[in-house]
Amino acid sequence: MLPPDDAKAVAAAETLAASGAGVDQVLAQLRATLSLDAFGMLIIDLPREDLPHLSRLLPRMASDETQRNFTGNAGLTLLRETVSFVRALAYNYAAVRNRSLSQARVLDYGCGYGRITRMMYYYTDPASIWAMDPWDFAVGLCREAGLIGNLAQSDYLPKSLPAPERAIDVAFAFSVFTHTSRSATDAALGALRRHIADDGLLAITIRAPEYWDVNPDYADKAEAYKALHARDGFAFVPHQRDTVEGEATYGDTSLTLDFITANYPDWKIAGSDWALADPYQRYVFLQPA
Repeated sequence: MLPPDDAKAVAAAETLAASGAGVDQVLAQLRATLSLDAFGMLIIDLPREDLPHLSRLLPRMASDETQRNFTGNAGLTLLRETVSFVRALAYNYAAVRNRSLSQARVLDYGCGYGRITRMMYYYTDPASIWAMDPWDFAVGLCREAGLIGNLAQSDYLPKSLPAPERAIDVAFAFSVFTHTSRSATDAALGALRRHIADDGLLAITIRAPEYWDVNPDYADKAEAYKALHARDGFAFVPHQRDTVEGEATYGDTSLTLDFITANYPDWKIAGSDWALADPYQRYVFLQPA
């Protein structure tokens, strides 16, 4: 439940929406009156019967089952993880580029059901957000929920993306490169470079080798995958899913910062971070080289 002052701010936004205000005006008021956490609590609670006009303007949240299927968590527990990443993104963008996310042009690559896209409304208007996923089912969930912004399906092995070239201020790929094969990783990082502005920033997440120890699915082969990680800087185990161009592109992946530096000269590592809420995903911040 929101604290009383935040609840009053949400009620005021509902009144504004009821008066006929558009989504950009309503979001501007919410940004001015709510903290990031309070905004997230509102977003994950929609639709609400007592907020019919906000529920009409803003997207419906995915069911707990859908949230767990995509992330393993749901509700407030998942919101804490989401907010940790979003705060790290905002902080590191300010640290590297000396400006805030306010009205930035944002790209969410691998958006899933739109979990983090929804939180970007706290910083910028939907017209400045591009959300995409190669899985048609995920894009369908976003459309059914009324996700606002520029939503599109991307390729699994993209050469380019459905977004303006050299114009994106901030792109992020959360829990994407923790699952992609080498060719899918190469393709995505190449495509993202085509769309990021020269003074932009890309945030990705990667897994450390300890992941192989903590995932019970790999209990009997963890040492082999850690050895592969240590030798090559990249370890990938495909899942039993449909192939793309004859290759399994989705599975579980760990990789090193040195691997990024050695294999992607178009990118320069600007920093890294992590959060207690999700310790096995390291945040890596890349800027165009």
